[in-house]
Amino acid sequence: MKVILSMAISVNGIIATKEGSEDFLPHGNWIQFVKLVNKVGCFIWGRKTYEAVIRWEGDYLNDLKDAKKIIISHADLELKEGFTLAHSPEEALGKLENEGFKEVILTGGSTNNSEFAKRGLIDEVIFDINSVVIGEGIPVFAPANFEMKLKLVSMEKIDDNIQELRYKVLK
Repeated sequence: MKVILSMAISVNGIIATKEGSEDFLPHGNWIQFVKLVNKVGCFIWGRKTYEAVIRWEGDYLNDLKDAKKIIISHADLELKEGFTLAHSPEEALGKLENEGFKEVILTGGSTNNSEFAKRGLIDEVIFDINSVVIGEGIPVFAPANFEMKLKLVSMEKIDDNIQELRYKVLK
């Protein structure tokens, strides 16, 4: 299964403030994410991302109603209807493969990102880089022992505040 890591980040690689807020990210990032998910049909979030998004004001989850939604957590969680729990990257990918999916969007959670990277499971990386620098916050990857070599595939200006970089992971 092809795993595509897609993250909205600050110029310096921060995905959220220390408190977990993503308020510095413009709405265009959500639109990009929804387009990608609707194309692929499924995505994986970590527990913290799931908990953050379900607290957002508005009906954002309705944009994802037709997608298969996997949440990875070591804990047993009660999830909203339409979400499926997995306890590891391998379990999440196995559930999706069993349903016939060929690609998945991984987005949300520096811990999850690092767990997938350590296992060599990421095939493509998409960074939507936002025109903001955050002095302190949660990085794209949690500290872990791994290295991913990348090859730049494309660059696109999404709008005045978002630049999208796509990379192939060299394996």
